[in-house]
Amino acid sequence: MPPGERAQLSVTDATLLVIGSMVGTGIFLTTGGVAEALPCGWMILAAWVIGGVFALCGSLTFAELGAMLPRAGGHYVYIREAYGDLAGFLDGWVSFLVAFPCSIAFMAVGVSRYLAHYCPFFTDTNILARIVLPWCELTLNGSHIPALLAVVALTLINCMGLRTGSATENALTVLKVVCLLGLPLIAFALFKGDWSNFTQCSAGRSPEMLRGMAGALIGISFAYLGWDAPTYMSHEIDKPRRVLPRSLVMGTAMVAVIYLVFNAGLLYVLPMERLAGSANAARDAALMLMGEAGGSVVAAVIIVSILGAMHATVMVGPRIYYAMARDGLFFKTLGRLHPRSNVPVAAIAAQGVWTCAIMLTGTFSGILTYTVFAILVLSTATAAAVFVLRARRPGESRPYRTLGYPVVPALYCLGSLAIMVNAVVSNPAGCAYGLVALAAGIPAFLFWRRKRGRPTMNQT
Repeated sequence: MPPGERAQLSVTDATLLVIGSMVGTGIFLTTGGVAEALPCGWMILAAWVIGGVFALCGSLTFAELGAMLPRAGGHYVYIREAYGDLAGFLDGWVSFLVAFPCSIAFMAVGVSRYLAHYCPFFTDTNILARIVLPWCELTLNGSHIPALLAVVALTLINCMGLRTGSATENALTVLKVVCLLGLPLIAFALFKGDWSNFTQCSAGRSPEMLRGMAGALIGISFAYLGWDAPTYMSHEIDKPRRVLPRSLVMGTAMVAVIYLVFNAGLLYVLPMERLAGSANAARDAALMLMGEAGGSVVAAVIIVSILGAMHATVMVGPRIYYAMARDGLFFKTLGRLHPRSNVPVAAIAAQGVWTCAIMLTGTFSGILTYTVFAILVLSTATAAAVFVLRARRPGESRPYRTLGYPVVPALYCLGSLAIMVNAVVSNPAGCAYGLVALAAGIPAFLFWRRKRGRPTMNQT
């Protein structure tokens, strides 16, 4: 950074980071499943409203934690302060090994799959090279080319500095919001739809409200993930104790409105019989509005949307590893800021290299599936930290206190627990693997604590 230039995120930057992190592929691919669970149009909109309220409960809860502990690391810091060094390390351990790299790899391959709509070369069936190693097999196929280039490009952008990374995220977010709202606005403007779709129900299907809503909210809750992105970068936000709560709440509320308008547009264009079970309702709606060109338009919109969410993930993840290293719980090199860019370049680069390695093995999807339960456990524990810290540190300065406490954080925790229970019921073996991955971090924690000594508190 040039002398005198402030490397800090404004409330606009942080809010756009929330939106950019939340809006990925979920909004495009979820509505068909929701319509399958809920047979009436108005129920679908109600489900998206409930999902938005749930996400707001989470953002209000995390706003208190972020304002109280405006440090690099987000979840890692809150868990460590509430439950101790080991719990904090396990959160960072899962974040570095699985959560962030596998999520980035998953999105990068998603970009390739939609690019294949324009160029068949970028398909995973186009095998370019295969290398058999003693411990694994590395396969390079057509889908890897744009996926690897996207990871490298976004990694390099973030290594250039906070301003460059933030400006890129802002541009991608604004572009994809405009594209997202464009589809329903075109439909409403051209009157190419039917308002009765909002009140009609699918023929032969009884509206089982509670059971259907429970199933629909599982997919919707994942479409709303990502509202906590700025908490990982609290130390880089201008006046974080005031800006962080505002950006979390405003960003989450804006995404809830965007999702509601987008789904209203889909309902306006598509009858329930066509919407239910659709693998890509946005593409189906675009085909009805614009013919064959609609498929190409939606593919381009999804690519932009994925890139925005992917860039946000690339941007915030390294702040966890940086915070861990600063606390003496990870590789010391990752805790250094580059003298010119003033960002943790080593941590950003390490994440990029590890992501590319996982992508080439082709195992990232399975790894992510098996560790979702561990991620859910840590996320729920983070939300519960607001209760733990209020009990342990009643006199601590809290510039923002969760609105509706204790009901609001309790609702979020209960909802998270419900998702965890559903994960156990639907995939008990996967949940067991997730707990094994979590437990594997214990010897790693003991190693780092013995090697570096008991870490000092992260004051960054």
